[in-house]
Amino acid sequence: MTIVNTFEKHRSEPDRTLNAYTRDVRLALGLEIEHRKKIYLDTKYWLLLRDVVLGRTGDKHLSELLPVLRSGVEAEKVICPISEDVFAEVLKQSDPLTLKETVKLLDDLSRGVSILSERERIMLETLYFILRTSTGEDSVYSPDVSAWTKLAYVLGAIHPTSTPFSPEEELVVQKTFFDQMWWISLSQMVEIMGMEAISKMPKLNDLSAMLNDGKTKHAHENKSFKQLFLSEFAGVLDLCIPIFEDAIIYLFEKEKGYKPTMTEIESTNAGKQIANSVYNLFSKNKLHTYFPTLVIGAGLHASVRWDIKRKFKRNDLHDFSMHKLRCPILTSS
Repeated sequence: MTIVNTFEKHRSEPDRTLNAYTRDVRLALGLEIEHRKKIYLDTKYWLLLRDVVLGRTGDKHLSELLPVLRSGVEAEKVICPISEDVFAEVLKQSDPLTLKETVKLLDDLSRGVSILSERERIMLETLYFILRTSTGEDSVYSPDVSAWTKLAYVLGAIHPTSTPFSPEEELVVQKTFFDQMWWISLSQMVEIMGMEAISKMPKLNDLSAMLNDGKTKHAHENKSFKQLFLSEFAGVLDLCIPIFEDAIIYLFEKEKGYKPTMTEIESTNAGKQIANSVYNLFSKNKLHTYFPTLVIGAGLHASVRWDIKRKFKRNDLHDFSMHKLRCPILTSS
């Protein structure tokens, strides 16, 4: 593994905060791949294409697809980013050989690029909504540029804290650690983690039975798909109120230089106010392209609930995650 040594670089930039530095690096990545076609591969497609690599399939279409994707990636016209859901599903493999070949293929076609975790995307879309509607469209980059990160941060950004160093040197360590992880490949991550640790990673609980029970129990409550969609969207917004509050706190601290008190946060009820505003815009068809993660997620759940014959399946929560909105999709049920 290549060692990235940027200690002196960051010691020479003591006034550049960790948030500012990581934001700028992610933005540079987004601008670099802005004009590349993003193709999201469903997990099953990754596994099918891996079987092509291993010579385990005679499927003509898959055998033709893989070199087309490789060629597009090499020419920097196409990229196949991964997501937290693909990451979690791929690591379910218990066979070291197939896991090794799968993550190598992910490295090759993704070029190390991942979309932000779902929580980070919702936070990003919230900030974009607030800033663009309050200060104009030229005041903030589109989420299409800002929504990208590297594989090591597919589950979210984590930085070393409570180190034995001074605050100034800890900042240097944090930024240098970020640089190191920014360039690590998924194959290297898997090698470092080892199969034993991977096998012990927490798995997403199977909620399909609970969702199907709820679908049956509440089927009579909505008389139209629009009503059902609005109900789902309202439920999603309620879950996101803490994220909306975090967005307001972030903007407040950025402007004032300090965080608001809990009393100030509770008195404004800012998270609920944002949720209400977004719901009202959505119900009047005026939300436009804001909050794609929430809108599409609610829409997919509403579609399954509205379809009497369709039952929720185990992998639906992975498949419905909204990173797919920004990329063409290749899926296989």
